[in-house]
Amino acid sequence: MAEIASAKLSIEPSALPRDGAFVLDVGCGDGRHTRAAAARACRVIGVDYDASEVKLARERSPGASFVAADAGHLPFRDGVFDAVICTETLEHLRDDRGSMREIARVLSPHGLLHGAVPSHFTELVYFRLSEGYRNAPGGHVRIYAPHVLIARLYSCGLQVTSFRYVHFVDSLIWLRYCLTDAVRRKRPRTDFEAAVLLAVAQERPVAGWRRRLRQAIAESRVIAAIDRIGALVWPKSLTFTARRRR
Repeated sequence: MAEIASAKLSIEPSALPRDGAFVLDVGCGDGRHTRAAAARACRVIGVDYDASEVKLARERSPGASFVAADAGHLPFRDGVFDAVICTETLEHLRDDRGSMREIARVLSPHGLLHGAVPSHFTELVYFRLSEGYRNAPGGHVRIYAPHVLIARLYSCGLQVTSFRYVHFVDSLIWLRYCLTDAVRRKRPRTDFEAAVLLAVAQERPVAGWRRRLRQAIAESRVIAAIDRIGALVWPKSLTFTARRRR
């Protein structure tokens, strides 16, 4: 949902390396994290399986490079990246272990993975409330409890060094969409009808006032403070860092 995704980052840009460091953004989408790394003078490459997303990200981020590729088969040499970003991506992948192993392979021995996945307890609520959220084409195929995520990363060669919950405001926006879906009576009769409705929704431009509101929320210190405190109770995402296991 562009009006949500484009307003916020799931990682802290100041934690990224800078000044010529090689950074890879796996599952870059529209390139918002790629742009954050490029703003720190990193040499950054965004990777996404969706060629249309890569095209859009390339148009929006002239200072970065982009490649259409599978996260389970990254076309890069071993240990070449000083940092890897992978946010809100692993939960979409059928072979998440393969992608984790690939991230571990291309990450340098002293580099960090900066990752994020949806918070498990809010995901459980959204899945229960909304058939549309649960069954969206290309949507989430799993929910990560923290101990499951940590163990899976470890088995693939990555050791989690920190994690925290983020995005309270976004969780409320998604809750509103899921509640709306839960009480809606008319539903698509077929998978084809559902796909058409989704395509129409994705192509519909977001109203300018809604974009400005989202940007104001993202830039407000008061809202940012509420967002941090509220995330202790009802977050949208779990963000984490991890190193290659030695």
